[in-house]
Amino acid sequence: MKITYFAKFNKNKYAEVVEKPISAALKKLGHTVYELDVMTTEAKELIDTANKSDIFLFHNGGVVPKAEEGDELTFYMGLNGLLSLLSQIKVRKIMWYLDRVDGIGDIFMNRTLQFVDHAFLNDDTWVRRHKFENVYGLHLGATERPLGKFREDLACDIAFVGRVFDGREEVINGLKGMFGGKFKVFSDIWGKDFDDLCQSAKIIIQPKWLMNDFYWQDQIYHILSSGGFLVHPRLYGLVEEGLEDGNHYIGFSSLEELVGGIEFFLKPENNDKRKTLSNKGRTFVNTRLSWEERLKTIFSVIKNNLIEKQK
Repeated sequence: MKITYFAKFNKNKYAEVVEKPISAALKKLGHTVYELDVMTTEAKELIDTANKSDIFLFHNGGVVPKAEEGDELTFYMGLNGLLSLLSQIKVRKIMWYLDRVDGIGDIFMNRTLQFVDHAFLNDDTWVRRHKFENVYGLHLGATERPLGKFREDLACDIAFVGRVFDGREEVINGLKGMFGGKFKVFSDIWGKDFDDLCQSAKIIIQPKWLMNDFYWQDQIYHILSSGGFLVHPRLYGLVEEGLEDGNHYIGFSSLEELVGGIEFFLKPENNDKRKTLSNKGRTFVNTRLSWEERLKTIFSVIKNNLIEKQK
């Protein structure tokens, strides 16, 4: 199939771990992909390219439905512009929304869903709380990468990867107080450096802030696919994914359990256990939760929908 993929491709570090791997996975599955950047593509080019394709795939269409990242006027102008574009695109329209749906995100979702054929949301909690026939839960995926190398400049017992703000601060500051220099924060690390970190830090942790049983950030896929040993919140939805606490990662439900897990796996006699578990986690996400597998789910839904319409 010919697929017009409308997303952030230019000058965006995050594109290296999401948009570009999705595009590569589509091509690997045998599709022709037209990559159009949300910041630089003119409306006419977008509409013309999309209508010559079989599928139009987008995430948020360049609209940022988060109050802290822009005023409401900017949001509504962007939303109205996106809906105008969608109304002029006549091929099958697929939205794969990657963020949490909250605040004015509800407005974005309720208005946009009227213009798409199928919507797939990373925020499966929102999906389960609403009754839309064309909306499905679908989390992000893993990109298989070469294993990184151990580096002294990245070596530490415990690492956190990501921005430290709001609800994460209390947990991060608490761990700093408990473990001192053994704990390091890496707020801006990508590509090969990220892969090397996953081989240099003994343990990588993720706080639970903003997560719930059916919504979580994509760091779990990045860390596991790069062979990192991960201590992550224990969530019911991860069980549905097939990710096993104690086999692919170490789960926790409280700060005490988080600290206990860290202390246990830092013991020298548990080095082999860490290695075995991280290898299993890497193999699982790269084979069962890859971008290719996620996209197969999308195409399966489209195919089944077409079959139902033909009956």
